[in-house]
Amino acid sequence: MIHDRGEKCLDNSKERKIEMERIVCLMAVLVTLSATAVPTVEIKKVAQRWPWNNKLDITYEVTGGQDVSQNIFRRLVFTAVIDGATNVIDGIHDLGANASNGIHTVTWTAPSGYRTDNCTMSAALYPSDTPSGDDYMIVNLETHAVSYEGLLATQDASDLRYKDVWYKTTNMVFRKVAAGGPYRVGDTATGLSNNTPTNRTTDRAYYIGIYPVTQWQYWKVYGSRPSSHTTDAVGNISWYRPVTYVRWNDLRVAETKPDEEIPLENSNTGTFLQRLNFITGNKFGIDLPTEIMWEIAARAGRTTPYFWGTDENMCDEYVVHKTHLGGSDPMEVGSCKPNDWGLYDVVGNVYEWCRDDAGLDQLANAPDPWTPSSNGHANRRTRGGQAYNNDWNQLYFRTSYRSNTAPNSWSHYIGFRLAWIVK
Repeated sequence: MIHDRGEKCLDNSKERKIEMERIVCLMAVLVTLSATAVPTVEIKKVAQRWPWNNKLDITYEVTGGQDVSQNIFRRLVFTAVIDGATNVIDGIHDLGANASNGIHTVTWTAPSGYRTDNCTMSAALYPSDTPSGDDYMIVNLETHAVSYEGLLATQDASDLRYKDVWYKTTNMVFRKVAAGGPYRVGDTATGLSNNTPTNRTTDRAYYIGIYPVTQWQYWKVYGSRPSSHTTDAVGNISWYRPVTYVRWNDLRVAETKPDEEIPLENSNTGTFLQRLNFITGNKFGIDLPTEIMWEIAARAGRTTPYFWGTDENMCDEYVVHKTHLGGSDPMEVGSCKPNDWGLYDVVGNVYEWCRDDAGLDQLANAPDPWTPSSNGHANRRTRGGQAYNNDWNQLYFRTSYRSNTAPNSWSHYIGFRLAWIVK
């Protein structure tokens, strides 16, 4: 009897094993079917912003969409018929619409005067060479087109994608910082300009450049590159280094205060930012970041003294400084590791102009992350340290380190990166 029970137990074990193998096979088939499912997109809702304006929030559900882990990319194309007029909306170039499975909402800025009272919206999915989504905004400085791309399967994979010189020369790449938080800014270390730690939240998303603006990018917009180091040691042109010798007044407008918008230009003239906004259609209002925007992006969600953690001995991996790579000269952007959001050179290489003046002691006292300090202080805020700093003075490499310079001054160690607040 004992032998019989043993055989029955053995038989049951075999049956369970066979059943488990069947379940595993069935799951594999279901995954395969899901990956090869016919791509569909269903419009769930189209809502016009209140008070009534021309921004329409489109909620949609994707089935059989892109799968970045398998390098299967898709793009959405929306068709909006409003009052009999047909509008074709490219989800990648116009909206950054996410084509992954699930329910998403994207905002379309319709032509002025359009209403949703008589609106029919449809959408279709097509194969794509790039991942859909709005994690990155790409400004093409040759065609002046603005498009969007999503993250790849990992942040590291996206970092590698944008290390190509294409994104340091004829294209500007901006990384999205999602609305929300809380985001830490500030540091208790002595010498950090009364910058007591505080948490800030953001009610809007914004984009910020993954690199300081390079000499090539500045030249493509402005027609010159007024940098101190335009050739390297063997005489090659240093197009990929950060542009320097640029004044705050050269970027915005000398007469404007930090809290004033840059006047729009109707021709390809004016300051660097006026020209950049003109060639992109004056739709974006690209500007210098406020120092709160700058620090939120530089920390990439970290609360540690350095954007990579707490170990000051790791600075050679992340920082271009006097005794590492650059000597006292700025080096090619992206020469060291990025932060957790894929931003390079947020510390070291060059100081970076911010939009604020230097009149605000405590970032905790700023009314919001978007309004720059404009207290009449003569100097403008700079952040991020620079190549001339020594590795033995770790204060310069703390993410919260603050400095300031007169807006009509230029230096071989001050550059800038750009930002845009999503309206």
